[in-house]
Amino acid sequence: MNKDFMKIIMNPIRQRIVQYLIIHGQGTTKEIGAELSDIPPASLYRHVKVLFDNHCIEIADEKKIRGTIERTWKLAQNPIAPVSPEDIAALFRSGLLSLLGSFENYFLSEDADPQRDLLSLTTSTLMLTDEEFMDMMQKIGNIFNEVIYNQPGDGRKPRRLTFISSPCEKED
Repeated sequence: MNKDFMKIIMNPIRQRIVQYLIIHGQGTTKEIGAELSDIPPASLYRHVKVLFDNHCIEIADEKKIRGTIERTWKLAQNPIAPVSPEDIAALFRSGLLSLLGSFENYFLSEDADPQRDLLSLTTSTLMLTDEEFMDMMQKIGNIFNEVIYNQPGDGRKPRRLTFISSPCEKED
């Protein structure tokens, strides 16, 4: 996996576009923009183009509307070649560094207020079989599904929730 591809998929706006397509299956740039209304249209079109040019998304349908072509997008069937453990490790490092950068920027802001912003960090070690773990993940997924379609407004603001599952260190 090349570093350029990691830059492509680790961009927060592109991750939100991909998330939209995971949830909805497909959508036009206009439909995606309606849900991601905090992203300026020109920026959204640019990020969609980057995803398309790099084979992360593909055209599901095209319609001619008032002299222009409206494309409906979907996730590419095979967006990347097989990846090695080193590739996955590089993705995790990149993601964690991006998250660290977000926290650094937050705390450098004069407006940082962790209590007001409900900032939290927690780590728990759980004893679970693979089946218990998958059951828990499905329950967490169901909770996400209850709120993932929320639209802006009514006091809602974007909140980033990062959930990482990792093996624990082996005890000696």
